[in-house]
Amino acid sequence: MAVGTVRRLAAEILGVGESRVVIKPEGLSEVAGAMTREDVRQLIEKGLISKKPKKGRRKKERKKKRGPGSKKGKRFDEKEEWMKKVRSQRKLLRILVEKNILAKEKKREIYLKIKSGMFRSKRALIQYLKDNELIAQDFDLEKVRMDGKSERS
Repeated sequence: MAVGTVRRLAAEILGVGESRVVIKPEGLSEVAGAMTREDVRQLIEKGLISKKPKKGRRKKERKKKRGPGSKKGKRFDEKEEWMKKVRSQRKLLRILVEKNILAKEKKREIYLKIKSGMFRSKRALIQYLKDNELIAQDFDLEKVRMDGKSERS
C-alpha cells in the first residue's frame, strides 16, 4: 500500500488530520507493506506511526482574564462621553432657536452636524455659528439662560 494511503488510514484511526500523522523513516518499508486497517493499527501500537501534538493555545487559557473584573486602569466609556457632549449641544441649539438667536430654517442643518460629532464642545459650536454668520459676532454664551425654558413661560 502507498505511504499516502497509510497516512490517510492512520489519520482516520487516530482521529486527527493527515498533516498531524508522523511516520518514522526507519519503518518506511514496514509501513509500505501494510495491507489492511488492522496492519495500520499494529504499526501505531509499535510506535512507527504516531500523531503530532496540537499546536496553539488551549481554549481555556484563551478565555481566561477577559472579563470586566480583570481589566485594569480607569474606566473610560466613549459612548457616555459622546452622549453628554451631544445632549448639551442639542440643548443649546434648542435654546438658540427658541430665543430667535438662530434662524429656525438652520436648525436641522446644525442638528445633523452635532449628530455627526463635528463639534468638540458647545464653545466650538458657538464659534462655528459665528464664523458662518448664523449668529451675531458679539453673542455671549453666558448671557443666555441655559435651563432650556423660553422667556414666555
